[in-house]
Amino acid sequence: MLPIGLVDSIEIEEASESSFSSNIPELGNDPSNLIIRAVEQFNRVTSLDTRYRIHLEKKIPIGAGLGGGSSNAAGTLLLLNRMHGNRLEPDQLYELAAGLGSDVTFFVSPKSAWCTGRGEKIEPRDFPKDLHLLLAKPGFGVSTADAYQAHAALPPEKKKGEIEKTEWGTLRNDLEPAVFRKYVLLPIIKDWLKQQPETLFALMSGSGSTLFSVVRTRADGEALATRFHQYFGATIWLAVVRLNSKE
Repeated sequence: MLPIGLVDSIEIEEASESSFSSNIPELGNDPSNLIIRAVEQFNRVTSLDTRYRIHLEKKIPIGAGLGGGSSNAAGTLLLLNRMHGNRLEPDQLYELAAGLGSDVTFFVSPKSAWCTGRGEKIEPRDFPKDLHLLLAKPGFGVSTADAYQAHAALPPEKKKGEIEKTEWGTLRNDLEPAVFRKYVLLPIIKDWLKQQPETLFALMSGSGSTLFSVVRTRADGEALATRFHQYFGATIWLAVVRLNSKE
């Protein structure tokens, strides 16, 4: 897992009544929202009964396989802990994050890492900091639960993704076979990205629906984005961001 230079913004302040707002209307003030669950768990563990006004400004697409919800939950825990004088030690934050979701722990201190278990077992790994990505997400998301369920139903010989041999090791995404069977545009995008001269390698991110192409420079990514829109049209969301970023 690697951090990238694409972030949401979360504002939290104490208030007389709890409220949540966002530039994404479908995100509600209920436990289906990982931010709300993070607040509830933080107050429970610290024995607080504080209410908050929360505003989330999202740039990370929903249902994209980019860890947006997980990073929002981790960011909420970090902000609340700072607001209350760092009541929780790092180990306690990691434990609380692991209880919220498989990838939340990674975002408590996002650095390039090999993540196992449910994503909560983190082993730091070195990775270059000067590469970039082109991210491409069609106008639909993919449910993580549905992707894993579809993967479980595949026969054993179909459960492994296509191998990508890179200078950083052999990579694959084993959810691709399950997701690509239903969302047929995604393998078309991936195959197109792989054929482009700027692309070092391309894969689906997490359970999708984002595809990514690793490129050397931002200029390579921007050139690839221009050609992508010329080929696929302007309706697909694109972003060129730094890979393994601290932004």
